Amino acid sequence: MKINPVYLSIIITLSLIVSSGDTFSQSYDSTSVNDISKSIVYPPEHNYKILGLSYITGYMIPHAKEVLNVRGANPRGYEVNVFWHLNNNDVWNDCNCYPRIGAFISFYDFDLTDILGYGIAGGINYAYFFGLPDNFNFHIKGKAGVGYLTKPFDKINHPENMAYSTHFNYLLSIGAGITLKPWEQIELQFDGSMNHQSNAALLEPNGGINYWAASVTANYFLEKPFFSKRNIPDPYLTGKKKTRWDFSFSWGISSMPYPMPGQVPMYGITIARSWQAWRFIAFNLGAELERNGRAVEITRREKPGINVDPFRASVLSGMEFLMGKAIFSIQIGAYFHRPFAEKDDIYQRWGLVYNVWGNFYAGINFKSYRNSADHLSLRGTLSF
Repeated sequence: MKINPVYLSIIITLSLIVSSGDTFSQSYDSTSVNDISKSIVYPPEHNYKILGLSYITGYMIPHAKEVLNVRGANPRGYEVNVFWHLNNNDVWNDCNCYPRIGAFISFYDFDLTDILGYGIAGGINYAYFFGLPDNFNFHIKGKAGVGYLTKPFDKINHPENMAYSTHFNYLLSIGAGITLKPWEQIELQFDGSMNHQSNAALLEPNGGINYWAASVTANYFLEKPFFSKRNIPDPYLTGKKKTRWDFSFSWGISSMPYPMPGQVPMYGITIARSWQAWRFIAFNLGAELERNGRAVEITRREKPGINVDPFRASVLSGMEFLMGKAIFSIQIGAYFHRPFAEKDDIYQRWGLVYNVWGNFYAGINFKSYRNSADHLSLRGTLSF
């Protein structure tokens, strides 16, 4: 998969905006906060359901030489959304805000349909509003899901499409925009976003579909909304900033480099230390040891009888977004041991884990080199 380097800069920029506003809070025991503040009268707790329709138009980015044939394409998308705009004590305790979560289903016309075909996708989406929701707000948005694309690469019947080689692919999008609310139950949103679809290195070729997009959305509240600040004691101001030790095991599957067929397993163990810096942001530092299945298989095919050291060790550091029981991370890593060298010495990793039970987190991680994917992995973490 090819990933435009602008992804990292977009996410970091948005995170700095959020953290500078000191808007979100750390995870804590909300029961104790409620005990402290039993005498306080809160606004009514009620999450509002919203139905939305979106039109998306974009400009395809030919980010690698194998996908230069899609230059200038203008993909179009039509999307149906269902949102829940959260409005309760628990979410206010978490972030002093009222975010919006939901689900979407989309249809995509990639313009160059003889090469890229059409697509449908569905998944989850999220919106964060700067300040209380009002008649005018700035917001950031993100969505992730799975899509079905109609014309994957085939070396005999469809060799022109080097962007994807499987019908099922992942979809990621991040963007920002403004919300206008001309009527009590109707709002309009105007957004700019970066969008990506690929199979995360499950099968090559996998150049990826990347495009900038502008979109307009019309949303309808099923009932009249009311949002208000809640006078709840803020544990972030009085509590200690949190630190963690994380011990993780990961397992994933990666494709062999094109045109070699097949997939190989990728295993890894990671030790990391995390320090909370703001309500929503923590920094981490760690080390990782991985077994690279590609090293073993490439050597077996090209140099039979030769033994290879498949292990690669690295140090890595980055930022974490603390979202209650969920943690989203962005890290940069550098190898200091890698006898079987391939791709770059520096890599990027995106991760999302959820606190399943006690000290145990589970989730996914995606590793890439600049605009080339390494693999997608499942990750289990013990955190102390």
